[in-house]
Amino acid sequence: MDKDIIFPLVQNAALMLALVFLYDVIPKKQQRQQYYLLWRIVIGLLIGGIGITVMSTSWVYQPDFVFDTRSVILCVSGLFFGGVPTFVAMVITVLYRISIGGTAMWLGIATIISSGVIGILWRKYSKPKLANISDFEILLFAYIVHIVMLLLLFFFLSRTTALVILSNVALPVLTICPIATWLLSRLLSRRYELERDEQIRLQDDFLFRSQFSIGNIGIAITGVNQQLIKVNPRLCQMFKYSEDELLQMTWSAITHPDDLEADLLKFELMLNGKIDSYEMGKRFISKDGSCVYTHMTVSCKRADHQVLLVIAGYLDITAQTLADQEVLASREQLELVLSSSELGVWDWDIRNDRIERNTRSADILGCDIDMLNANSRQWIDAIVAEDRPKVLHSIEAHIRGETAQHRMEYRLNTLNRNVRWILDTGKVVSRDSHNNALRMCGTYSDITDAKLLEESLKLSGLVYDNSSEAMSVLDEKGLIITVNAAFSEMTGYGAAEVLGQHIRLLYCDLNSRDFYTQMNHEIRDSGQWQGEVLQRRKSGEEYVIWLTINTINDKEGKPYRRVALFSDITDKKQNEHLIWKQANYDTLTGLPNRRMLLEYLSSEIKHSDRNRNHFALLFLDLDFFKEVNDTLGHAMGDLLLIETANRLKSCVRDTDVVARLGGDEFTIVLSAMNDHYGIERIAENILRRIAEPYVLGEETAFISVSIGITLYPDDSNSIEGLLKHADQAMYAAKEQGRNRFNYFTPSMQEYAKYRMRLIQDLRQAVANKEFELHYQPIVALASGEVTKAEALIRWHHRERGAVPPSEFIPVAEDTGLIIEIGKWVFEQAARQSAAWRHDLGVDIQISVNKSPIQFRDEGTQLNDWLKLLQELNITGAGVCVEITEGLLLDASMGVTEKLLAYRDAGVQVSLDDFGTGYSSLAYLKKFDIDYLKIDQSFTRNIDTDENDQILCEAIIVMAHKLGIKVIAEGVETEAQRQVLLAAGCDYGQGYLFSRPIPASEFTQQYLQSRSVISDL
Repeated sequence: MDKDIIFPLVQNAALMLALVFLYDVIPKKQQRQQYYLLWRIVIGLLIGGIGITVMSTSWVYQPDFVFDTRSVILCVSGLFFGGVPTFVAMVITVLYRISIGGTAMWLGIATIISSGVIGILWRKYSKPKLANISDFEILLFAYIVHIVMLLLLFFFLSRTTALVILSNVALPVLTICPIATWLLSRLLSRRYELERDEQIRLQDDFLFRSQFSIGNIGIAITGVNQQLIKVNPRLCQMFKYSEDELLQMTWSAITHPDDLEADLLKFELMLNGKIDSYEMGKRFISKDGSCVYTHMTVSCKRADHQVLLVIAGYLDITAQTLADQEVLASREQLELVLSSSELGVWDWDIRNDRIERNTRSADILGCDIDMLNANSRQWIDAIVAEDRPKVLHSIEAHIRGETAQHRMEYRLNTLNRNVRWILDTGKVVSRDSHNNALRMCGTYSDITDAKLLEESLKLSGLVYDNSSEAMSVLDEKGLIITVNAAFSEMTGYGAAEVLGQHIRLLYCDLNSRDFYTQMNHEIRDSGQWQGEVLQRRKSGEEYVIWLTINTINDKEGKPYRRVALFSDITDKKQNEHLIWKQANYDTLTGLPNRRMLLEYLSSEIKHSDRNRNHFALLFLDLDFFKEVNDTLGHAMGDLLLIETANRLKSCVRDTDVVARLGGDEFTIVLSAMNDHYGIERIAENILRRIAEPYVLGEETAFISVSIGITLYPDDSNSIEGLLKHADQAMYAAKEQGRNRFNYFTPSMQEYAKYRMRLIQDLRQAVANKEFELHYQPIVALASGEVTKAEALIRWHHRERGAVPPSEFIPVAEDTGLIIEIGKWVFEQAARQSAAWRHDLGVDIQISVNKSPIQFRDEGTQLNDWLKLLQELNITGAGVCVEITEGLLLDASMGVTEKLLAYRDAGVQVSLDDFGTGYSSLAYLKKFDIDYLKIDQSFTRNIDTDENDQILCEAIIVMAHKLGIKVIAEGVETEAQRQVLLAAGCDYGQGYLFSRPIPASEFTQQYLQSRSVISDL
C-alpha cells in the first residue's frame, strides 16, 4: 500500500473530528427555537466548509484525479445531521468541485451526491436508534457508501482506466474511510446518547419536583439518624408545623407513641439491607396535639450497600379513619338494639365492597353467619333471577341520589330450598366530599306469611275480574247476581244494567225458540250445558260465543248458583273460514285454486255421469307473461293476473268455474256443453278479451293466451287425464304460434312420436341401469343439522343428455316402468343409507318418492322392500317413503294396509306437496303419517304474502297437534327460512341449502365433517 495515499487520507479523517466539536459547540436549546431552519442551514455551511478543507488536502492520484474523505463527511452528515444541513454541504462541495474542474469533475460530483443521499436515506430508517446504533450497522453503512463510490468509476471512466485506478486506491479507501466513518459515527452517537439521558433525567426531575411541590401526598427526606432533611408543603399542612420547625425535629419525635416501636422495627430491617421499602398505617401527633392518621410508604437510597437517604410518603386518612370508627360505634349500638328483634341487618362498606350481616339474616337464608359474611355475593345470588335486576336497580338508584330510600320486596331462594318473600330497606349513611356513597345500611324483613295471605285474598278476585272470559253468576231463578269486567266488555252491558235482571235479557233472535228451550231443559236435567251461541251486543253487533253453564248445589243438593262462562269465538270462526278460503282459493285473484278445482271436477264428473251430458276443461297459459314480470316487476305482474281473472270471469257463465292453478296458468270448466260451437265461441271471446291492452299504472302491457281444450268423457274419464290432456293441447297451441286454442286429439303426431321414442329409451335405460340418484339435504331449521335427505332420480341420456324427471317420470307411470324404476330407487337409497351408517357411523334418513302407480300395481314388491330393509337392519331412521295426497282418498289401492305395513317395519311416511292436493284434513288422523311437506307454492311467497304465512302457520300448528313433523319445500331465501323457523317448522329443503348432489359429494360435504348448515 502506497504511503503517499495513506497519509493524505488519514489527514483528511483527522479534519473530520471537527464535526464532533461542531455538534458540541452549537447550543442545544437553539435547536428548539423558532430559528430552527436557519440554524440547520448554518450547520450545513460549516459542514460544507469542513468538506472544502478536506478536499483541499487530498491525495492526487494523477492530474484531475484526487481522493479524499469528502464521502465520509457527507454520509455521516446525512446520518446524524439530517437532510437540510447535508443538502447545504452537498451544494457547497459540488460548487467547489466544479471550480476545480478537470476531466474527473463529474465523478467527484457523483461521489458527493451519492454519499449524502445514502446518509440521508439511512437516517430515515435508523433515526430512532442513533443513540444505540451498533458497530455492525455503522461498518455496513460505511462499506456500502464507499463501495458505491468506487463503482462510480465504471460509469464515468473507461473500463481499463477504472480497473487501474481501482487496483491502486480500493484497499486504502476501504480501509481508512470505513474506520473513519465508524469512529466519527461512534463519537456522534455517544453525543446522542448523553443528550437522551439528560432529557430523561430532566423529565424525572420535573415529575418529582411537581409532585413534591403541589402533590396531595406529604413527602419527607431524612437521614439514617431520622433527622428530617427536606419536607414538602403538604406535610407541613398535615402536621401543622412550619418547614423550619419540622427540619429541627426527627420523625420519631412526632410519631404517636403506640406506633413508634413497629415503625422502628421495620426501619432497622431496611437499614440492615433485609428490605428496601415498607408500608404501614401510622399515627402522628400534630402541633395542636391532634392525632393524624396516615398511610406511610418508606423507601431508601443506597450506595455501596449503605443507606444514604430515606424518603417517606404520607397519605392523610384521618377523615376516613374517624368515619370508620363512628360507623363501628354505631354498629355496636345498633346490634344491641336489634339483637332481640326479627330483623336481619346488613352493613355495606361500599368503597371496599364488604357487607356484614347479622345472625337473623343468616337464619332467613338458612346458612351459617360466618359463611354468609365470608361471601358477600351469597345473598344477592340467592335472590330469584327475575327479581334480581329490580333489586340491583333500586340500590344503584339510591346510591346515585335519585331516591330517598332503597325499598324493595323480592323472593329469596333459601338454602333449604324454600322461597321466602323479603322486604329489603336501606339507606346511605355516609358520603365523601364529592357526594360519593361510602356506607349503606339496611334491614331484611321476612314477609312470606303476609304475602301468602295477601295473594290468597287477591287470587279469587283477580281470576274473576281479570279473566279474559266473560263470567256471570246467576241465582236459582236465573237472575244475574254479579258479572266481571270481561262480561261488560263483551256484551256491551254495564254491571248496573244487568244486575238483578233475568238471563233472558241476553237471548237473541238469531237463535230459535226451540234452541233455548232445549238448552234450559238440559241444564235442569244435568246441571250443565255448553255449545256455540249466536249473540248480539248492546250495539246490535253480531258475534259468536262458546257458552259453558255449570250449577253449584247447596247442602241439600238443590241448585244454589249457576255460573256462566262466555268465550268470544268470532275471530276463531273467521280464522277457520279464512284458513278454508286460503286452502281453496288463490290469494291473489280470489279464484278457486288447484285444490278447489279438483274437488269441483270430481263433483262435475259425478253430475255429468248422472245426467249423461258433457263438460269441457280449458287449460290457459298466458303468453309473454314472463316478459311483463321481468320488465315491469312482480307488482305489475300481479295487477295483470288480477285483471286477467276478472276478464276470464266476464267471458263465462255464472255456472262455469274459473280457477288459477298457479303462476300464469288458469283453467275453466264449462259445464253442460254438448256441442263445440258454444265452447269455441267462449274460447274466441277469451282470446279477444285477453289480447286487449292492460293499463298497469303508467305502463301498458300486451299479452295473449294459449288455450288447450279437452272434453269429458270423450278424451278422458279421470281428473288426472283431463288435466293432462288439456295441458298437452295447450302446449300444442303454443307450438302452433300462441294466441289460439287447440283441442286435444290422440293423433298429435309430434308429441306421440316423441313420447314413443322416450318410452323406448326409457325401457333401455331401465334395462341398462342408466339412472343415478342425487341427494338433496333436508335441514333441521332450529339447529342446522342435516339428518335427512331426499333421493331424486337423474337420467343422463347418451344422446339427449340430462332428461328432467318431470319429463320421463309421467311416461314411466303411464307405461308401468315406474314399478321397476321405483324398485331400483328404493334399493339404491336403502343400501346408501346402510353404507353411510356402516362406513361413517352416521344415520341419514333418505326419503324416497313413491308413485300412486306403485301402490296400485306393485304386487309383492312391498314384501321384497320390507325384507330388504330387514336384511340391511334399516328402520325409520334410514328410509322414509313419500306419498302424495291423492293416495289418501283412493281406498281401492289398500293404502291403509300398506301404510300400516310400513309402520310395523319401522319405515316412516311423508305426505308430499301438502296443501296442493284435494285430500281432507280428516285423513291425516286416519293414516299413520310422520311428516307433512308444505308445497313450495306456499313457501315461495311466505316472506311477502301474509296469507301464505298464515296458511303455513296453520298447517304447522295442525300437524304438530296431530304429532306430525313439518318439512317446508322450496326454501330459497334466508327470509323464507326465518319466517318458517319463527312459525315452528321443523325442517327445510331447497336451494338455499343445496341443490340435489351426487352421493359422493353429499358424503364429503355433510357427513365426513358432520357439518351443520348455519344462518346463510
